[in-house]
Amino acid sequence: MSLTPNSAGDRHEAGNGSAGRDALERLLDRPVSIADLRGATDEAAVRADAGESGRVGIVLFGLEGETLALAASVVRRVTPYAPPVRIPHRSSGVLRGMCNVRGELVLCGDLRRLLGLRARETEAGESLRTMVIGPANASWAFEVDSLHGIGRINPGTLAAAPLTVEHSLGAFVLGLAEVEGRAVTVLDGEQVLAGFKAGLA
Repeated sequence: MSLTPNSAGDRHEAGNGSAGRDALERLLDRPVSIADLRGATDEAAVRADAGESGRVGIVLFGLEGETLALAASVVRRVTPYAPPVRIPHRSSGVLRGMCNVRGELVLCGDLRRLLGLRARETEAGESLRTMVIGPANASWAFEVDSLHGIGRINPGTLAAAPLTVEHSLGAFVLGLAEVEGRAVTVLDGEQVLAGFKAGLA
């Protein structure tokens, strides 16, 4: 069977194909109007919103058997446990002292006390981590039981916290999320920083 057109029908189809290509080239070469550009931009924005747009990264960690999270944009670093050193006449309440985090002295807060959770009963173990949050000139460090990794959420889809959580954690909770089958309580990083700062007063 020959692929070369050798009949009137084949020549007709080939002619139609050539005309189709010419029409397509004219379509692609035509000037694009402002209205067309705006329409295409709006469509692209809608598609982006339906996908990854609006999702933010979070850092997941364990505290008293619960999985908590903070926005990755608030977290400066997570390191092996850096024990706090008490500040004479100042280390009380949520202020535990100062931590030496890779050569940087950072104020150390007690996230458990801030959130109204009970104090840790076991001795420090290998899983403990120190998390540093906030800007470089106003950072705070605190101890967490473990680091679970990172995830992504859409803040607009967070579920409201039940009353039991609201009463214990107060204004520090943004909402609840599910990340890879794990129930996560998402904290408000700015409120946590404000709570630590208030502890200096």
